[in-house]
Amino acid sequence: MTALDETRWTAHRSETVAARKESYEQLRRASTWRLLAATKAPAVLAILQAVFPAGDRRLPRSELVARVATHLDLLRDEGQARTAAEYTDDWVREGYLTRRDDPQHTETTFEPSPATIDAIQFIASLQEHRPTTTESRLTLVLQQFDRLAQETETDRDVRLADLQRERARIEQQIRDLSEGELMLPSPEASLDRLRDVLQIAAELSGDFLQYREDLRAVDLHLREQILSPEGSRGEILEQLLAGDDLLGQSTVGRTFTAFFRMLNDPVQTRTAQDLVDRLLERDFARHLSRSERERLANVFSDLYEPAQEVLDVKTELYRSLARFVRSQDFRQHRVLLEALQEAQGLALAQKDEVPTRAPFPLELELSRAQMASVAQHQLKDPTDPGAPAEAEVHDATVLSVEVLQDLVRTNDIDLVGLTEDVNRVLADDGQASIGQVLARRPARQGLASVIGLMFLATQNAQEREGSTELVSWQELDGREYRARVPAFYFLREVPAV
Repeated sequence: MTALDETRWTAHRSETVAARKESYEQLRRASTWRLLAATKAPAVLAILQAVFPAGDRRLPRSELVARVATHLDLLRDEGQARTAAEYTDDWVREGYLTRRDDPQHTETTFEPSPATIDAIQFIASLQEHRPTTTESRLTLVLQQFDRLAQETETDRDVRLADLQRERARIEQQIRDLSEGELMLPSPEASLDRLRDVLQIAAELSGDFLQYREDLRAVDLHLREQILSPEGSRGEILEQLLAGDDLLGQSTVGRTFTAFFRMLNDPVQTRTAQDLVDRLLERDFARHLSRSERERLANVFSDLYEPAQEVLDVKTELYRSLARFVRSQDFRQHRVLLEALQEAQGLALAQKDEVPTRAPFPLELELSRAQMASVAQHQLKDPTDPGAPAEAEVHDATVLSVEVLQDLVRTNDIDLVGLTEDVNRVLADDGQASIGQVLARRPARQGLASVIGLMFLATQNAQEREGSTELVSWQELDGREYRARVPAFYFLREVPAV
């Protein structure tokens, strides 16, 4: 190496180190790093783990504050007396907790943020002292490399040779078993592989939270592009007005849709559950702890609820973005943005000429809330004749398949159009419930369309036992209606009627 080459290599290495330092400086401002570096990090992490045990992923504010209050002694400093509510608000501002307004709950709910999940998992890895460079993990990596290399091989001869080698290996195993030879891995190796798989499954809980945050970030980026005077604003507006699901077409949207479609595949779900049941019967599985056995038994069922929540967030963001564009609200936002930018430009132009302490010749009247005692309010008398009439309550009934068939025959329901609506929503989202179809495709025949969708669901969709969903539609007279129906999910294209 010449002196010039050595000088260039040294300069390149210095630039790499400087860039890495800058990257770490940005990461240090992230919530995960700040939580781990906090003075009270041990107490905060211990309390958050106790407040959100397994199974309690979200809590209303009152219950959250009550649980934090039981551990308040771990947080109090000498001479300072802060309440559990104050600590909770601080953790929200710091990004340790995520606030979520759920219309199904009267109270605001809170859950650990993705940063907190990452910090807890990192601390847990330090406690367990389990090395990640295990034989089982290396085997998983090699298997995935081998599978990817075979599936992406474009040379037909090479791919055929790989399949023939795989067939020869399987035939050799069949001969060995026929001759009575049964080779099994050691119980220790089997236990390591099983625990590695359980660790990967446990990390998905934090991924679901990150999915929601990433989807909101994509939604915010799309709105910024719509309001931006430059860039691809016109193209984005055209796509949204045409009904394109840009959230679903994003990288995070495509990744989650593929995961959710696989999770809801009934064939794969049954196969996976059978495999889990077989593993629980193995001798080496007896060495698992009670919590590990529970995690293994529920490894797939525990994924359904958080995955459905991510799908609900994605659907709501899509509807909100579509309303934002179709209602022309973005034009008002754009005018406001231009006014703010103009005011900012004027202020920056005057910053060197007008002193910061110069009096401003404008008086503003501050708004004030009128305060009054609760005792001054007059209570409403329920016996007052002006009270509204008692609501009429109808008993809920279950519609059988035979009843639905009769309704379809006697009411001339457009099953052809409904089938097209289901398949279009299915092509966009990867799965579709009755509520999603009604939200995306209007009920052209009112209640008759709802009955038609119920009939198609009983024939072609998968029912989520014990679950219901609230659907809404508009009748031909323009009135809005809502009803609660069993939860059905279309996972495959509905054949033409």
